[in-house]
Amino acid sequence: MMDFLETVGQAGEHGDGSADRTSSAWRAVTQAGVMMDVWLARHLGRKPRYLPIVLAFMTFRCNLSCRACGVEFQHDETKRELTTGEWKRALDSMARLRTSIISISGGEALLRPDIFEIIAHARRRGIAVHLCSNATRIGARTARRLAEAGTHTVSVSLDGSRPAVHDAIRGKGSFEATLAGIRALRQHAPGVRIGINTLVTTVNAADMLPLLALAESLGAHQVKFAPVHTNLLHRDKPVDAYGDLMFRTEDEIRGLEIEVARLIRASRRSRVQVNPAAYLEGIADLYRTPRRFRCFAGHAVCAIGPTGEVTPCCDMSGGPSIRTRPLEEIWLGDAFHVLRQEVRHCRAPCWDTTNTELSLRLSVRNLPAVLPDTWRALRFYF
Repeated sequence: MMDFLETVGQAGEHGDGSADRTSSAWRAVTQAGVMMDVWLARHLGRKPRYLPIVLAFMTFRCNLSCRACGVEFQHDETKRELTTGEWKRALDSMARLRTSIISISGGEALLRPDIFEIIAHARRRGIAVHLCSNATRIGARTARRLAEAGTHTVSVSLDGSRPAVHDAIRGKGSFEATLAGIRALRQHAPGVRIGINTLVTTVNAADMLPLLALAESLGAHQVKFAPVHTNLLHRDKPVDAYGDLMFRTEDEIRGLEIEVARLIRASRRSRVQVNPAAYLEGIADLYRTPRRFRCFAGHAVCAIGPTGEVTPCCDMSGGPSIRTRPLEEIWLGDAFHVLRQEVRHCRAPCWDTTNTELSLRLSVRNLPAVLPDTWRALRFYF
């Protein structure tokens, strides 16, 4: 089995198109073995051999100042961001760890002029590239460069179906700039699949169905809805700065549940994929008593910060740095396994679209019900 995985894993490491097509044909088989190892490692408490997904925060700099976002409090101008070469070496490590997806984010990753070179290197190493962006900096030239570099998918932050809703969260004028970016992608990078990331707040909860309709009209393939958190990347931002966006009273939470139920029904008739029902149904409980789940952070996924720190989850800080040790050495090492074990005892109020949704999909109880949807979700990224 290991020899087979070695052979399949190398199929995407060549730059020619035929090799890439061959690798995509075998990807599902390869990842079945990788995810089985990850699943067993999580249940047995051992180190996983592979690292399927990497969240790469390229920078905490951003051209917007969104109300619920706390990355500005994470940004430290005294610390130098990873260089192009350091990210390339990390990508080489990811290839050896059989990483399938790198989700590039920030801040706004498009503020880095070397982002296209980094994406192209990931593609050469057989890693599917998912970019998270506010899209306000995407015009015709940037869209073409993203496609030429090999970007598979771009998820755009869009919090409303009209300016009054979106701009109340993301800033005046950002709605039109974001839609222009999405349209540029559709026109100049037609092979790049488009997703939309929506932060569900008291401002836009009643706008989820119109936003789903807008996403369909824009040609988006996916919409991910996520609740407002007080931890994760936002843990250092004072809650008073955005507390009115959170659902605090029982009437507000009940109203959220009604809107989520409407969304689930509407999504069954839409060609646009949304989060699985098991995830959507748990959003409201984040503001009551958060549901508990067996988290796969540190087993199926890790986060790498702009200055190189590696942690199981972006809610954690102070991990070892890829500046001083190769990523595979960190991932397979004893020190990181101590951090990984902390995840098993985590009690943070969390319901995010990466670790939570992935963990729900890997749950034995949910697996039979979400298997067809999981296959559809994977197709979005590949």
